[in-house]
Amino acid sequence: MDKMEFTRGNPQEEGPKRVKKKDFRRFWVLGGVALAVVAVVLCAVLWDSAAFDGLRRSIIYAAAEKDETGCAQLYRYAAEKDSVYASLGGSLVQATNRRILVLSEDGATRYNADVKFHRAAVTTAGELAAVYDMGGSEIYVLSAAGLVHRIEAEGEVFACSLNEKGALAVTLNKSGSKASVVVYNEKGEKVFGFNSSDRFLMTSALSADSRRMAAVAMGQSEGAFLSSLVIYATDSTEPVAECPLPGGAVYEVAVLDGRWCAVGEDRLHFVTPEGELAAGYDFEGTYLRRCSLQGEDFAVLLLGRYKSGAQTRLVTVDSEGAQLAVLDVEREVLSITACGKYTAVLYSDELVIYNKLLEVCARLEDVSSAHTALMRGDGSAVLVGADAASLYLP
Repeated sequence: MDKMEFTRGNPQEEGPKRVKKKDFRRFWVLGGVALAVVAVVLCAVLWDSAAFDGLRRSIIYAAAEKDETGCAQLYRYAAEKDSVYASLGGSLVQATNRRILVLSEDGATRYNADVKFHRAAVTTAGELAAVYDMGGSEIYVLSAAGLVHRIEAEGEVFACSLNEKGALAVTLNKSGSKASVVVYNEKGEKVFGFNSSDRFLMTSALSADSRRMAAVAMGQSEGAFLSSLVIYATDSTEPVAECPLPGGAVYEVAVLDGRWCAVGEDRLHFVTPEGELAAGYDFEGTYLRRCSLQGEDFAVLLLGRYKSGAQTRLVTVDSEGAQLAVLDVEREVLSITACGKYTAVLYSDELVIYNKLLEVCARLEDVSSAHTALMRGDGSAVLVGADAASLYLP
């Protein structure tokens, strides 16, 4: 085998030759710049929640067939005059005195049940809805996929509220008492109940963790009606606290940004979890036309100068009772619903989506076929018509 001869070179003439290593510093610098650009763009998008919601909608609904207005017609159903509706994720609930439907975006029927209701009503929280028979005893808890469970109440249902865990507070008319409240957990099991023998109970609500329940009670003192908020721990029939609510009758109570919010005929009342009246928002002689308490940390009101007519004002209020924004309205308002950071207001001639400062996020003209708008937390809205509903994707 031949030997190979290697040349060592002359150390007096030239130094030893080394294999030159690749300089990766340039690549690290370029990579760092690229990451910085991506981080800046991502922060800008996340800081602008509307832009982030728009990006998310474009991804989620990429396959939806939209018309030139940005609407995708997704739901079809029979026209019923007594229908009530709720939006659940990608599904639409239609409830009448004869039937309950859950319709998905792909056109499938997720749930279909025949019922015999006196008056269908619906309430929502998070990804759940409760359809109930006002004046009857049946309650159906629904998700976007269909029925979660069904409850047979212990009396005639007067009002029903739901928290995001799926627990229910049900105000009942029962023989032997002026009113009762029963709490059911997320499995539909009764976990709490009490009867009121001396005062009427108008409505009730549960805290987010289901550990406390607040009921609006109405009694009399010296010939005048007095409302108060009675708070119970759901493991005891003795009230934890009672907070008088000055002013007129109270129609609704809900949890808003960690506080109880009671809607009266002349003001909003904000009560701490411990039962102390913390703040209020006075309607200043105007009449309450509509109200939605499903905003992330705000309530939206439609107040009228008169009991009828188109002269109204749209107001948003935070949980401290502070007015966030006000907008004068000189046209007919068909519906108002808040969800997350947004409020959908359906006027007779257009749909407008606002943020809590009543800044316009999106608007859609030619909505003559719609009678109700259902706001979604991602910034989209369902436009409900007589026999079909479409999804508006700004």
